[in-house]
Amino acid sequence: MLRSALIPVRETPMRTITLAGLAFAAALTGCGGSKDSHDQLVDTCIAEGEAPETCACIVDAMEAKLSPDLFKRSAVAISREKRPVGEYILSLSDDEKMQFFDAEQEMETCELSVTEDE
Repeated sequence: MLRSALIPVRETPMRTITLAGLAFAAALTGCGGSKDSHDQLVDTCIAEGEAPETCACIVDAMEAKLSPDLFKRSAVAISREKRPVGEYILSLSDDEKMQFFDAEQEMETCELSVTEDE
């Protein structure tokens, strides 16, 4: 009788821990936790209506020209916090604005979708 009373107690904590771990992993996946900064920016760009290839080109230019720290902070601000890009860039230091300027020069090679009727 004592043994049968202890079995559920021993199984319950392990099962609870396992279920909590699975729930946490599912929550991270649902929040984009498994995606890196590059993928998050590409997804945000696509959601704004740009072609996937163009978005990849734009984000590649950003990643190539921005410092790793600025690139990660930009992904957070633009993808997660949904800050307007122009507003975000204006909030940066002059050095960081210059990094974006350099990235913009490279972005000019990316073919943007046409938004106006030709």
